[in-house]
Amino acid sequence: MRTTGIALCFSTGEYACPVWSQSKHAKNVSVALNDTCRIITGCLRPTPTNKLYLLAGIAPPEIRRRVTTDIEKTKQIKDERHPMFGHEIANTRLKSRKSFMQTAKELHESPQKARLQRWQDELQPEELTQIKQQLPMGGHLPWPLWKTLYRLKAGVARTKANMVKWKFNGEDDSCDCGERQTDEHLLSCTMSTAQCTREDLILTNTNAIEVAAYWSQHNI
Repeated sequence: MRTTGIALCFSTGEYACPVWSQSKHAKNVSVALNDTCRIITGCLRPTPTNKLYLLAGIAPPEIRRRVTTDIEKTKQIKDERHPMFGHEIANTRLKSRKSFMQTAKELHESPQKARLQRWQDELQPEELTQIKQQLPMGGHLPWPLWKTLYRLKAGVARTKANMVKWKFNGEDDSCDCGERQTDEHLLSCTMSTAQCTREDLILTNTNAIEVAAYWSQHNI
């Protein structure tokens, strides 16, 4: 599913992006790509987009577009076959104009390394982790279990507290165990056959899988 999303959606969303990536409307393309990552991971719409891309193992669209633009700039500088090889930068009369020639820069490393480095630089301190351009552990699991596991990792699931917050339920946010059913409570609920921590979810060990399997039966 991830491979299909990159091949069909991301490749289309990045077509000729060195030309239009500086447009203020470029963010509208990112909205569609966010939906692609929700399909890949099984995460819910309220899930923060930064967590979506970490779970999908795909660099955010803005970073991918910037790196693609810098690749084109590198070709323009070094490749004599490029139509704009040797082209001089013209003075701009309007500050709103963001020319490819002025905003892009030469790439001195592989595109993959550039994406990873820029992605790491943009992560918030609490999000710091070893990012990879591949699915995190757990991608081999059956789909119902997979999406529940990823919702637990993202910290946004169909808990009763969230359903009340989103106005899908009344005022009852109590779990069957009697406590308030929040995203954190799912990890330690005594009704589950196992309990786990955030570290267990990252490692996707036996405890994490058992917790996800239990809540998968409850359509969390």
